[in-house]
Amino acid sequence: MELDDTAGELETYTLDARSVLSGPISPMNNLTLLPMIQYKATRLNWKDTPAGFPIEDEDVHSIALSTYALYNQQGSPWVFAGWARAELATDFQHINGDDMTFDVIAGAAYKFSDRLTFGLGVAAINLNNDEDFMIGPVLDWKVSDTFRVGILGPDATASYTPDENWEFSLRGYAAGDEWNIRDAAGQSTTLDLDSYRVGLFADRRLGGDLWLRVGGGVTLMNEIEIKSPSGNRAYKDDMDDGWFGEIALRLNVW
Repeated sequence: MELDDTAGELETYTLDARSVLSGPISPMNNLTLLPMIQYKATRLNWKDTPAGFPIEDEDVHSIALSTYALYNQQGSPWVFAGWARAELATDFQHINGDDMTFDVIAGAAYKFSDRLTFGLGVAAINLNNDEDFMIGPVLDWKVSDTFRVGILGPDATASYTPDENWEFSLRGYAAGDEWNIRDAAGQSTTLDLDSYRVGLFADRRLGGDLWLRVGGGVTLMNEIEIKSPSGNRAYKDDMDDGWFGEIALRLNVW
């Protein structure tokens, strides 16, 4: 991805691993909780940037604990859901409170039929630093036995499942992240990378509950920003559209 206002380009490489910590937990009637853990390592490589460019090559990491919550009374068309996450996003050079972020999402949806559910959700992101608040739609539409459309805030999916061993999908999703790093002067600095990906994916069952996914597409609305943890901007630049590829393994545990 080439910078718009400055010479240079950015390449990113990401390893993402996530897992449930247990099966669904039901602490009370109609309420289900699902705890998860995620680790993500990202390599940021800058090429052909001028002298004095404020960002160097970085290895940044994210460790997050999150919980999904779902509340649905038997016989009711209403579904209420929530998600909370605590994340350590850092370069591991020096860790303090600025490396921690907390995010919360809550929403409600109405099940019009067995095939159509629609609702709204609100999100509060990065609560302890430079907060951001968003609202977005929720949609689950089973168009047919093989075709399905889903929307969750900025993320959208249209999938086609011809049989039990294949799934093909067109997906659009937010793919940026935010980390706390140390700048050249040793000061706590927030590195914010925003991007939106649109791509085609193919999922193939390898055997049992193990699946392989391969896909790729284009990155849009790319932006890089350096700011203080409180949100004071030191540098910002847009980047041209780029390309991405993805390969993943998924094990369905229940």
